[in-house]
Amino acid sequence: MDAQPRPRPDKIDSMPHLATGRMVFRRLLGLLRPQARWIALGLALLLLSMPAELFPAFVWMYVTDALIIGKPTGVSVWLGHFFSFGDRLAGWPALLVSSLAWMVAIYLVYEVLSTLSRNVMERVAQKFILDLRNRVYRKLQGQSLSYLQRQRTGDLMSRAISDVDELQSFTVNGIDVIIGEGVLWIVTVVVVMLIDWRVATASLAPVIGVYVLLKVFNRRVAPIYRAARDRAGDVSTRLQENLSGVPVIRIFGREAAEARRFRDATERYYAQQIKAINARSLYFPFSRAAGFMTNVCMLGVGGYLILTNAGFTVGKLLMFRAYWWRLFGPIQTLARVNDMVQRAIAAGRRVFEVLDAPDEMPDAPDAIQVQQVSGAMELRGVSFSYTRAGAPSEELTEQGRAANVLHDITLRIEPGQTVALCGPSGGGKTTILNLLLRFYDPTTGAVMLDGIDLRRIQRDSLRHHFALVQQESFLFNETILDNIRYGHPEATMEQVIAAAHAANAHGFIARLPSGYETVVGERGVRLSGGQRQRISIARAFLTNPRILLLDEPTSSVEPESESAIIAALDRLMTGRTTVLTSHRPSLIGQADVVYLIHDGRVTDRGAPAELRQRDRWFERFMRSAEMPSESTDEAGIVE
Repeated sequence: MDAQPRPRPDKIDSMPHLATGRMVFRRLLGLLRPQARWIALGLALLLLSMPAELFPAFVWMYVTDALIIGKPTGVSVWLGHFFSFGDRLAGWPALLVSSLAWMVAIYLVYEVLSTLSRNVMERVAQKFILDLRNRVYRKLQGQSLSYLQRQRTGDLMSRAISDVDELQSFTVNGIDVIIGEGVLWIVTVVVVMLIDWRVATASLAPVIGVYVLLKVFNRRVAPIYRAARDRAGDVSTRLQENLSGVPVIRIFGREAAEARRFRDATERYYAQQIKAINARSLYFPFSRAAGFMTNVCMLGVGGYLILTNAGFTVGKLLMFRAYWWRLFGPIQTLARVNDMVQRAIAAGRRVFEVLDAPDEMPDAPDAIQVQQVSGAMELRGVSFSYTRAGAPSEELTEQGRAANVLHDITLRIEPGQTVALCGPSGGGKTTILNLLLRFYDPTTGAVMLDGIDLRRIQRDSLRHHFALVQQESFLFNETILDNIRYGHPEATMEQVIAAAHAANAHGFIARLPSGYETVVGERGVRLSGGQRQRISIARAFLTNPRILLLDEPTSSVEPESESAIIAALDRLMTGRTTVLTSHRPSLIGQADVVYLIHDGRVTDRGAPAELRQRDRWFERFMRSAEMPSESTDEAGIVE
């Protein structure tokens, strides 16, 4: 099997349109446009609830000035007319009861409206995250292998899960707070300015300091949160790699070393979080101090105006005190939300880098669907390098480009023909299979299906006609039935069993306690290699492809399963165009045509019997099946 390119631990390239936090935040808000109607409804309910929330302070002012002190001001006089139902009620007991009854009634109105508003806004936030998470998944699922191999799987998982979760925290807990508290603060400012602009101005003066602190805090904390999200991706990458490589780690006794590497990654993440904590610890005490100073200014100026008979009353002072939290509370709340916004911007940038990554292998604008194919395939002068896939540095040329894996390959596969690609390991055989599936596009030349360049065929339409059986069969952590049906979900149970019979898999499936309902475990870990391969073959049978690609289908199975698998493959290849790679001479010998691939070049082609007569390497390769005692290393045929 060909050595696949090792992915470099490159990060996703940063993008100019995501350069600033403001750009990212605008982009986040732009994604809420599909929910505009529901947002409008939530805001309308919120605005309707605000007068009800501010009303109790007016009752305090009325009771103090009109009923207790007996010196009502203009607003208190109007409230007295309202509470007395047009002077129908008289005496302080009736007016007190009436004002308190109105206070309770309007509070209930506020509670209903605010609850409905909160419910609507939280639904909007959850729908936003639902759509975003699925959009990220679809983008990753549709990306080319080149792109995916350049990235770290753990980092991509961190972007799709942890970073989206951070955005969820912001949208669920932040957006309605920003809008609600912001609008409520503005309304409160208008009300207190109308009541007495002097006390209001003095009370609001410390807010200027909060604004300055906010700008300083944002500049300092933005790069910290950005680095923290990157370090979280590093932790996810390290965890994913170590869990996938547990057998290797244990075989070589590297548990302690890997634990240190994981601890190093988590400590780097911890260090960034401590930096963020330190920044918050400096900022929040100052914002709280500013809020306290509003209290001092309010009491000082208000008390002075009362004591100097400057037109300010005790009832108004109580009203201002009731509104103190409405003036300062939103500032403190928005300070916390601002911290949440900065984290969301850092996470959003990483999510948008995934969403905005260009499709490196798009369908051509005039790409067509192919409903039926004869199975004729051809490579015309194809050269290929893994440059865009992220070649290892040792494979780069002096010009910085990766060396070609394939060099001017030309080969033709006739409909219904079985073609074998044979040659030493690393020669480019698996790369050719990947080009036939259009997992990659050639650097030069063209890959054709029935005379049509693959780049002019829609990818989904193209792959519908293929089945691939690989060296390491991938099974999902579901039932055997689900895995066999994977390419044909509508298949009946009879069709599934027939496919399993054809793949020589029904016998061992029937002996399992749960039969076809047996859950195979992650990557099919509960089954042997041969059993996994036979399920993979059954899956291929059920999809009934026109073109079959076999990539070392017997190299990773136990000897007792090999004969059953080869018999199943013989049935699967019948009547189909088949391209196979294998280090088993018995499989290569069944091919109609063999192409010898050495160092990315076609060195010879012909029927197996012809090649044995004229190619010394191929003759030794085929003889290794007849003379197993001969050293395969000496024959130079190790795959």
